Amino acid sequence: MKIRRIQSTLIRAFALIVVLTIAILGSVSLSFFKRTLVDAAEQSTRQFASQLSRIVDNYITYMDDLALVVAGDADVRSYMEAPERARTGDRARVERFLGSIRNVRKDIDGVFLLPARGRQGPIDAASVIASAPGSRVNPDFDFAGMARPQGPLALSSAHVENMIDGRYPWVISLVREASGKDGSIIGYIQVDLNYAIIDDLCRNARPGASGYVFILGPSGDIVYHPRQQLVYGGLKTERIPELLALRSGFLTSSVDGRDVLYTATTSARTGWIVVAVSYISELLAGSRRAFYTFSLLAVLCFAIAAIVSSIVSARISRPIEALRRSMQEVEKGKFDMDITVECSNEVYQLAVDCDIAVKKVRDLIEQNRKDSEQRRLLELRALQAQINPHFLYNTLDSIIWMIELGENEQAIDVTSSLARFFRLGINRGSEVITIRTEIEYIETYLTIQKTRYKDKLDYEISFQPELYGYRILKLLVQPIVENAIYHGIKNKESPGVLRVSGALEGGLIVIRVADDGVGMPPGKLAALRDALADPGALDGAGLSPADGGGAGPSSGGVGVRNVQERITLFFGPQYGLSFESAPGMGTVATIRIPCVSEAEP
Repeated sequence: MKIRRIQSTLIRAFALIVVLTIAILGSVSLSFFKRTLVDAAEQSTRQFASQLSRIVDNYITYMDDLALVVAGDADVRSYMEAPERARTGDRARVERFLGSIRNVRKDIDGVFLLPARGRQGPIDAASVIASAPGSRVNPDFDFAGMARPQGPLALSSAHVENMIDGRYPWVISLVREASGKDGSIIGYIQVDLNYAIIDDLCRNARPGASGYVFILGPSGDIVYHPRQQLVYGGLKTERIPELLALRSGFLTSSVDGRDVLYTATTSARTGWIVVAVSYISELLAGSRRAFYTFSLLAVLCFAIAAIVSSIVSARISRPIEALRRSMQEVEKGKFDMDITVECSNEVYQLAVDCDIAVKKVRDLIEQNRKDSEQRRLLELRALQAQINPHFLYNTLDSIIWMIELGENEQAIDVTSSLARFFRLGINRGSEVITIRTEIEYIETYLTIQKTRYKDKLDYEISFQPELYGYRILKLLVQPIVENAIYHGIKNKESPGVLRVSGALEGGLIVIRVADDGVGMPPGKLAALRDALADPGALDGAGLSPADGGGAGPSSGGVGVRNVQERITLFFGPQYGLSFESAPGMGTVATIRIPCVSEAEP
C-alpha cells in the first residue's frame, strides 16, 4: 500500500488549488499571446519579403535596361546585322564598349553579343563577343542547345556560365532579343549578374537570428538558396510544390525536423517567388519568456501554499517524521542511538516502546557477536593445535631414526632445535605473529630437517624486508615447507633445493614454497585444486604421502587442509593456497593473504 504523509497531503491540497488557477489563466493568456506574436511575425516577414523582392526586381530591371542600351548601340547593331563583313576595328570597338560596361559595374559579370539569324536561327559562335577583351569563346559550349527567350527576354536561375574558355562563374543571366532596322531578330544580348550580389543581398537580409531567404523561378527551379548544394544533393528539403501553388502568402510546415513559417511574395516583373523562412521557435521566443514568467509565478504561489500548509500540519507530522527517521537509522544498523520525540501524545509512547525494542535488539546483537568471535577463536586454536602434534610426531620420528643409527650428537642437536622451536611458540603466546617471527619458525624447522637429511636437502629463505612487520597466523608456512620436503625432495633420488620467498604483489602478501622434487601428476594436481575450493573435501581427495607430489598435503591432507581452513577462517574466503606442479619438475605452493600491519587488531 502506498504510504502518504499527512504533511504532504495538506501541502498538495493547498498547492493544487493555486496551480489549477494559474494553469487555467496562464494557458489562456499564453495562447492569446502566441497568436499575437505569430500575426505580428507574419506581417513583418511579408513586408520583409516584399521589400527584398523589390530590390531584386531593381537589379533585374537594371540588367534589362543595360541590355536595351547595348542593343540600341549603333555599332553593336551594325555588327550583329552583318558580323561576317565587320572589320577588325569594328569588332574591337564593340569589345571595348562591352568591356567598359563591365568595368563600371562590378555586379555585372559579363555582357555577350550572340549574333543569330531569326529566333530559331543558329548562333554564330565565331561571331560571339564577350565583355572581356581578348577572351576566347569556349569551343565546347553548346550554342545549339542554349535556351532562348520565347518572348522579348528570358531570365535564368543560378547556373555556372562556361561560355568563355577557362571561366566558370556562378551567374544569373538575362537574355534579350536584339532587332535589326527592319524589325527582324538579329541575335541576342546576354547580361550576366554576379551571383555573389544576390547571395550577399539575401544572406545579409534574413528574418530572425537563424532564418534565411531563397528564390524560386516560375517553374520551381531554384534561383538562389543559401544551402543550394545541400538542396541539389538531397540533404535539405523545401516545400517547393506547396510554395508554387501558394505563390504569395503564408505556409506553416516542418522542414528537417523544425517547424517553420514560409512567407512567399511573387514578383510581377520576373515571376520569381521570394520566400522568407522563419523558425517558429524564434518567433515564439517571447511566448517562452511569458511562459517562464507564469511558471515563476506558479512556483511562488506554490511555495506560499506549501509554507502555509506546512505550518498547519507541522505540529501533527513532525513527531511522526522524527520517529520515522530514527527507525530508518536503525534499519541501517545504528542500534547505539536513543529514540526520542518532542511531543506529549501517543507518538511519544510509541517512541518509548521503539527505544526499548531497539536496545534489546542491540544487546542480542552484541551477545551474538561475542559468541561468534569466541567460536572463531576456538576453531582457529583447534586448527592450530593440529599442527603442533603433527610436527612433533614427525620430528620425534626423525630423532628416533638418528638414535637407531647411532647419530647421537645429531639427535641432541635436533632435540635442542625442537625445544627452541616450541619455546618460540610458548614465548610468543598469540595465535597471530609477525612475518619476522614466522621466518624464525621456518629457519628452526629447516635446521632440524637439514640435520636429518644432510646433503640431500638444501634451502634458501628470501623475504622482502618490508614484509617483516606485517602479521601472519602462527605456523602458516611451516606445514607447506614440511610437505615440500616429505613429498617432493624426500622421494627424489638426487639432492633437492627448497626455496621459501615472500614479496608484496598487487597489494597482497604472496609467499611461495618451491621445491625441485618429483612433482605431481596432472590428475593429482587437478584433484588438489578442486579440493582447495572446498577445504573439507581434501580428506577425500585421494591424496596421501604415498602419492608423492611435492608440496601436497601431509598425512591425511592435514597440512594443506589446516592451512587453507585457517586462512579462510581468519582472512576470508578470497585468500588461500594455490599450487603449480609437473612430474619431475617440482612443485610451487603459493600463499596469498592481505597486508595486516602490527598496529591493526
